[in-house]
Amino acid sequence: MADRRPLDRRRRPPVPVLTGGLRRRHLFEQGLSPADVRHGVGNRALERLEHNLYCTAQEELPEEVSLLQALTLDTEAVASHDTAAALQGLFRVPLTAPFHVTVPRGTAQVRRPDVVVGHRMNLPGELVTEVLGIPVTTPARTWLDRAVGQSLEQAVIDADILLRPPRIEFGEPGEAAATSAQLAAAVTSRRKVSGIRTARLAADLARVGVDSPQETRLRLLLGEAGAPEPEVNGWVVWPDGTRAFQPDLLFHRYKVSVEYEGAHHSHADQVERDVARADKAKALGWTEVRITRRDMANGGRRAVHKVLSALREKGWPGP
Repeated sequence: MADRRPLDRRRRPPVPVLTGGLRRRHLFEQGLSPADVRHGVGNRALERLEHNLYCTAQEELPEEVSLLQALTLDTEAVASHDTAAALQGLFRVPLTAPFHVTVPRGTAQVRRPDVVVGHRMNLPGELVTEVLGIPVTTPARTWLDRAVGQSLEQAVIDADILLRPPRIEFGEPGEAAATSAQLAAAVTSRRKVSGIRTARLAADLARVGVDSPQETRLRLLLGEAGAPEPEVNGWVVWPDGTRAFQPDLLFHRYKVSVEYEGAHHSHADQVERDVARADKAKALGWTEVRITRRDMANGGRRAVHKVLSALREKGWPGP
């Protein structure tokens, strides 16, 4: 937000040695007096974020980041829950106040109404990382702190997102945000809390390689209906071992593949790829089941029926 106050040119204080979000005491420790701080704000060398919290005006980070830097600097406070997710770019969570901040048990909570939601938990060092100079819970622990308050379906969806390795063929660099072992370790780190059973089951149901929430929902619905466990985004190969096509879900034993047709499947190039994939499936003796958004309505009944029918036609005896 632009500051329209007239510039105070009486005296420009020294530029703080530290940059980013700072507490008032950090400015004093650098030799600035209360008058220096006031003039710094007037000269726009400093920006006041909240009571006793400042940032250097040359800082180009969003104000929310500077505020979290100031809140956690030289403290035992750690950004957690939705705030940690936002800082790490997880689950499409926006970085907005009130911010979730966790401190160890036995210490005073950060009390700033409308700015901070305080939590008290002991966090092992291996469950804390850093983003932009802010201590944050790791992706696995962040998932857990959110999962204990979610439905089982949403907790599995979020777990699948963390386990998904970047697709090289889509130009996605890096690695998965978490591993199955890290999710299990995070669950173990919070044994006595409401919702921990849901989180534990979600960690068990999560799978590596899921590309979309709808794939997760469909897999869970099929599991509830008693279908055999499908492989996620595995490859169907030609007799010589070369890769033919890669369905969202596949039942190797019955040669049934399942594709969720999202909105992008209406694009001309994707339509051609879908037709080519269907031709390959037919040539290899596979039955391809295409699922759309309409099939997933009403609790996914139609989607489940289509998949189970295809399995029965290929010899599955039923649940």
